[in-house]
Amino acid sequence: MVTPERAWASGGTPYALAILRIAYGILWLQQAMWKVPPDFGLARGDGLFYWTTQMAQYSLLAPHKVFVTSVVLPHFLLFAWLTLLTELFIGLSHLLGLLSRLGAVAALAMAANLFLGLARHPVEWPWSYLMLLGYALLFLATHPGRILGLDGWLSRRLSAPTLAERPWARALRLLV
Repeated sequence: MVTPERAWASGGTPYALAILRIAYGILWLQQAMWKVPPDFGLARGDGLFYWTTQMAQYSLLAPHKVFVTSVVLPHFLLFAWLTLLTELFIGLSHLLGLLSRLGAVAALAMAANLFLGLARHPVEWPWSYLMLLGYALLFLATHPGRILGLDGWLSRRLSAPTLAERPWARALRLLV
C-alpha cells in the first residue's frame, strides 16, 4: 500500500535533502580534481587513463567493454575532457542547487558507467557506485535545488505569469 503523498516527510526533510545534495556536489567536485589535463595520465599510464583501461578489463557487460576498448580508448582525450566537464557540471549543479535535476540525470549516467566498468574490479567497492546511483535517483525524483539552492529562485521566476506558459519555461521547470 502506498502512503499518502508526503506522509513520510517531516519539516526537516527538505533540509536533509539539501545537505545530501550539497555533499553529493562536493563529492563529484572532489572526484573531478584528480582528472588532470592536458593528458589525464595518458603519458604515465596513471590517473583517468589507468582507470579507463581498468574498465576495459573488468567491465560487467561485453557491449560496455567493446565500447570502452574500441571507442573510448582510441579517442581517450576527447572522453577524458567530457568526463572532467561532466563531473564538474554534476558537482556544481548539486553544490549550487542549479539545474540539479539535470545534474542528477548526468550523475545517473556517470554512476551507471562507473558501476558497469568497475564493480568487478578487485580493489573497488561496488556498493559505492550503487550509492552514487541511489543518490542520483533520489535527486532526479525530487527537486533538491529548491531548498538552499538556486533552483528555488529559478522555479519562482519561471512560474511568473509572464513566463509560465512559454514552452521553454515549462521545459526548464522540469529541470529545476
